[in-house]
Amino acid sequence: MLTVKPKTKEAMKQEQRYNIFKRTHKGLRSMLFDAGARIQQTDFTKGKEATAAIEVAKQTTRSFLYHLHKEDNILYHSLILYAPYIIAMIEQTNVKDENLARSVDTIIERYKDLTTRNEMISFGLQLQAAFFEFTAAVLQHMNKEETVINELLWANYSDKQLVVLEVEMLKQSTPEACTWYTGKILKELSNSEIIIWINGIAELATSNIIEKLISTTQKVLPIDRWQMIRGKFISPRDHRNKAAA
Repeated sequence: MLTVKPKTKEAMKQEQRYNIFKRTHKGLRSMLFDAGARIQQTDFTKGKEATAAIEVAKQTTRSFLYHLHKEDNILYHSLILYAPYIIAMIEQTNVKDENLARSVDTIIERYKDLTTRNEMISFGLQLQAAFFEFTAAVLQHMNKEETVINELLWANYSDKQLVVLEVEMLKQSTPEACTWYTGKILKELSNSEIIIWINGIAELATSNIIEKLISTTQKVLPIDRWQMIRGKFISPRDHRNKAAA
């Protein structure tokens, strides 16, 4: 007989508190796994196939580096006064993770200079090894954020303050970044997750930010998914009117 274990206090806490990393990490994990599978399946002696796999790998390292710098500028700095030693240690690890991402990019740059079949086969093996090492580091990175960093955030900030931090990160996103980075994250979320996220931050975000998110959602989702959720978003003005009522 199958028995269901009761949820631990820690699991219940994670469900109840605002997880600022949830959406980004879901998107990054999907990108990592998709890129890894693509690299494994690619014949790098075939130019068109190799170019497509390389582009997927480049977009994944680019997304991680963007994520790393964005959170370092806002989230880690918001905790430096509360846990300077822990943040310093994690930032040291982040430097290593960044170097792994750069090493993948360095290997990728070599492809254009390859001329022989053996060189291309060797390139594929090198890229695979480097990308999987990078993947392992990023998964550990995200685990630390979902445990150590989240615990620090929850201990020192209310859920509303965490939403403010997330809105601040969105303010720093350029239109291009919103399309390629936030767009990739949005594609990996379920319809309900998208609606809950955008409506959840609408109370504290500007109309421009919400409109940018909704526009990006429309661009990246298949038409059938967009038709299912359009019209279900609450504007910042509606939030303010509801609060004033």
